[in-house]
Amino acid sequence: MTVATLPPSPGVIVGRNVDTVVGVVDTLISSPVCALLMAANAFMRGALTSPWMGAYTALFAARAGSQWLQRRSRAARGPVDWAKQVILVTGGSHGIGLSLVLKLAKTEARVAVVSLAPMPEPVPSNVTQYLCDLSDPQALEQAVDSVERDLGSVTMLVNNAGTVCPLLVSEQSAADIERVARVNFVAPMLLTRRVLPGMLRPECPRAHIVFVASVLAYIGVPQLATYTASKAGVALFQESLSLELRHRLGAGDRVRTTAVFPSKVASGMFSGLDLPQWLSPELEPEHVADAIFCALRDAQDGEINLPLFATVAPLYMFLPRAGRRLVHWVGNSLDSMRGFRGHAKPEAL
Repeated sequence: MTVATLPPSPGVIVGRNVDTVVGVVDTLISSPVCALLMAANAFMRGALTSPWMGAYTALFAARAGSQWLQRRSRAARGPVDWAKQVILVTGGSHGIGLSLVLKLAKTEARVAVVSLAPMPEPVPSNVTQYLCDLSDPQALEQAVDSVERDLGSVTMLVNNAGTVCPLLVSEQSAADIERVARVNFVAPMLLTRRVLPGMLRPECPRAHIVFVASVLAYIGVPQLATYTASKAGVALFQESLSLELRHRLGAGDRVRTTAVFPSKVASGMFSGLDLPQWLSPELEPEHVADAIFCALRDAQDGEINLPLFATVAPLYMFLPRAGRRLVHWVGNSLDSMRGFRGHAKPEAL
């Protein structure tokens, strides 16, 4: 009788996952404050010349060098000429979108607001509204056609509009799921596909695409399954688009992309959401709009995490199940939606 032998266990496979580990560590510890604390601790312990301290120093130096190169690249591009910019903002009738539009209106840019609800009066003279149901692809295409006919080719796109269905998955209708997916995820992809060819033209002064995601792109919450899934999709779409622009199209310096990951915003969208303020402080829409405006002004690509705790939110998915349960217990997120009220507006920001 022949006894089958099993192949030896491969053990822990690192391989290409090493870059992921390095990226996580880099995000956590590569900051001037951490560098100072680490150096002071190593000095007091007599470990300044240890291999561990050397590895950290190299990591910090690489991060600092990368940031210096980015700043130099932005400086070489010079200040943005707002008079040459046509900026399309979705969901600009309230919340983050409205705050951003009012900031952009103070420049010489031509601003198009594409949303289902009209902006409050008075509307600035350089802002044009286009009422559109973002869940309707045909209406979305017609809205962009109107923007380009009236204002010219879009040079900056801010995918800001969003909506939520605060029900358990078993209680949602097919229409509920489809609307959340179309507004939060499909519309940004369709708009990006529509305006990107014009941004890639040599005559385009400088182009930028912003995606307003959410810290919940990384963390699941009961009654927000469709919302969190759609925001996670937006985050991955921005990442893939950035890689395409830089490595396949050679346009990474001409067309920048930015993903914004805010926590709860005081726009009314999540009224009644019960999360501890110390863990998830409520942000004012103006605060998030300021960050987006600065990203457009300074050609800042990559990610914007608001507030500070959002920087470590991606680590949630690295935790074992027991660790994720602990996070939910500490944050009271399993019951946070029981008192949800939201607002009556069909689009939330």
